[in-house]
Amino acid sequence: MEVIKATPADLAAALTWLEREYAEDGEGFWCNRGIIERALEYGDLWVIRRDDEVVAVQVGDYAPDIVSVRKDCRQQGLGDALFAASLQRAMDDNVNVLSIECSPRSSWTFWQRHGFERFGDLSEWGTITARRMLPRSFDLPAGVPADVVIGFYPEAATYGRGPIPPIASHHVRGSRIDDGAIMLERRVIGLCDDEPEGKGLAVKIEIDGKVRCFCKAKYEEAEEAGVTRDWKGGAFYIDVVELAVD
Repeated sequence: MEVIKATPADLAAALTWLEREYAEDGEGFWCNRGIIERALEYGDLWVIRRDDEVVAVQVGDYAPDIVSVRKDCRQQGLGDALFAASLQRAMDDNVNVLSIECSPRSSWTFWQRHGFERFGDLSEWGTITARRMLPRSFDLPAGVPADVVIGFYPEAATYGRGPIPPIASHHVRGSRIDDGAIMLERRVIGLCDDEPEGKGLAVKIEIDGKVRCFCKAKYEEAEEAGVTRDWKGGAFYIDVVELAVD
C-alpha cells in the first residue's frame, strides 16, 4: 500500500466518491472539500491508489486533519497504512508530538489503537483532542556522568511571585562529552499546549543540583542551554544540555 502525494486527477477522483457517499449516507468529508482542495495546492494531500484508482486520502503531512477511506475499501488496513506513512514522515522530520481532533467521534477508537491519548477537555461529550508523543532514546558515550533534572512550567513561574509546581518534570541521566556539554539518555519534550493559560512555556534545567537556566523556553538563554523549538509539533525539546559560556 504505497502512500504518495496526490495529483489533480487523484483529487478529482476522491471528491467524486466523497460527494457520492455524502449523498447516500449524509456523512463524510464532502463538506470539507475546500480544505481537501487547498491541501493539494499546499502539497500535503496524500493518497493510496488501488488499480490506479484513489481509495484513501489524507490531509496533513504528520498528524492528519482529514482521513477518509472509500466506503467499499474500509476495514482493509488503508487507514493504518496512511498513519504508518505519516508517522515515518514525522520521525524523519524530527517532529515530537502528533495532535489531532477526532471528528467524527467514532474515529477515537482508531486513534486510541495507534497510541494516542486524550488531553484537554476530558468530559464525556467534550471535543476529543488527542496526541501521541514521539520519544527518542540515545546510547550515552563514555564520560563523566551527570544528573539532570528538566522541568517545564507555566510562564507565571518565572515572575518570582512564589513557588509554582512544574507541569512536568524529567529526571534524566546524562554524560559529559568532549566539549563539556551533557548528552542525555533520552529526548526531553515539553508541550506548548500544556501551558495552562496559553502563554509561553517555561523551562528549568538543573545539572547536579545547580540551575543552568530558568526562563521561557523560547528565550535565547534557553536556546543557548540546548532547548530547541519544534514548530511542526508545537513543542520544545532537549537532547544535549550546553554549558554556560563564561
